[in-house]
Amino acid sequence: MVETGIGGLQAAVRDLDKRRAWCNGTWSFPPQDLKLFFEHDNCVSSLLFPSATEEQLSELANACHPAKFGTGDVDVLDETYRKAGKMDVSNFSLNMNPERSGLVEAVKLQLLGLDDQRDIRLEPYKLNVYGKGSFFKVHKDTPRGDKMFASLVIVLPTLHNGGALMLSHKDESTIFDSGKMLQSNSPGVVAYVAFFSDVDHEVREVTSGHRVTITYNLYFKSTGSATTPPKDADEDPREVRLKAMLNSLLADANFLPQGGLLGFGLRYQYPLSRNGLPDLDKMCDVLKGSDATILRTCEELDLSTWLKIVYHVDEYHNYHVLCHAPWDEGQQFDGNAELLNELIQRYGGMVIWTDDPKYKCDAKITWISNSTSNSLHVADYVTYGNEASLGYMYGHISLIVHVGVPGSRDSPSTIEVGADSEDSEF
Repeated sequence: MVETGIGGLQAAVRDLDKRRAWCNGTWSFPPQDLKLFFEHDNCVSSLLFPSATEEQLSELANACHPAKFGTGDVDVLDETYRKAGKMDVSNFSLNMNPERSGLVEAVKLQLLGLDDQRDIRLEPYKLNVYGKGSFFKVHKDTPRGDKMFASLVIVLPTLHNGGALMLSHKDESTIFDSGKMLQSNSPGVVAYVAFFSDVDHEVREVTSGHRVTITYNLYFKSTGSATTPPKDADEDPREVRLKAMLNSLLADANFLPQGGLLGFGLRYQYPLSRNGLPDLDKMCDVLKGSDATILRTCEELDLSTWLKIVYHVDEYHNYHVLCHAPWDEGQQFDGNAELLNELIQRYGGMVIWTDDPKYKCDAKITWISNSTSNSLHVADYVTYGNEASLGYMYGHISLIVHVGVPGSRDSPSTIEVGADSEDSEF
């Protein structure tokens, strides 16, 4: 039955969400690679981990500047929220190379999965020293570009207590306690943790010693050939199940007999472009986690996929309008009737749901997963009636999949205009 097939696909998508948004562990480097050089007071000093003395670590801490944190578009210094030392990459050097050692590839496989063949690049960002009494309250990392998708934090081997990193995303949480992980390891071993940019994290207070970290930003490369997954690596059973469920549904002639649209709400947050608007074309290249898996699976089945935004227009009746681009903020309109018309004419909008019994929808969507607050985009506009007022329009970015008629599922041109789907309110 079609209902059973849709339910199976929805369950497979929910199962994808169980993949964690972080990974951690220990990694071995040649001991000599953990020699750090740093500048201070017009001098250059060096120390070797893990044999650095407390005096040397204090010297490193004193060479750092108070660490700021990002809020909005500015960096702020507030030691009631974050107390730590920071050193810019121009002021230190370390022989350790996470890419050459294989650590970056291991992180990629754990975060993105075996089947994700996008190349990534690593960019050193900063060194931090958390001495006794240092901490950093709950925050998210500020994306340093629209292709940044995660952070990699390497904790160098020092004796320290406290300073555990608390990670949380959706309903999952974990504790990364580098002090305990590094207590009994041999020279050259570091602790590492990598996590997506929208993961909440907090550094608990250090109670003794120094916690020294190097943070790297992880980016998707703009161009580059796809890497080949190891032949002996196992396929992720969750991805196998998703593809099987979708394939089975497409093979059912009773499912979307006239063709139609599938909708998947995004589960993760993504950086906006410089003007504050989401660039839907570029965003396709930086999808992560279950969002990327769904896109990749649909493309493997030769289905046409697009990121689009669904706006909610409310005037006497409610309308959900599927648009190919985000609304340009600050436009002026004489009431929401004109707003609806503008969405349709200027942004290729299609009404996909309404509670207006007199309005015929342009298309309907079979929603496999609903949108979350992570994909919310709020646009403003000015309306004129008796007086001018500022209005807000809410939209959600979603992955829309075009499904052709049975026998030609990969051909969007076969979709009949106004074809019904197993639709529900967005």
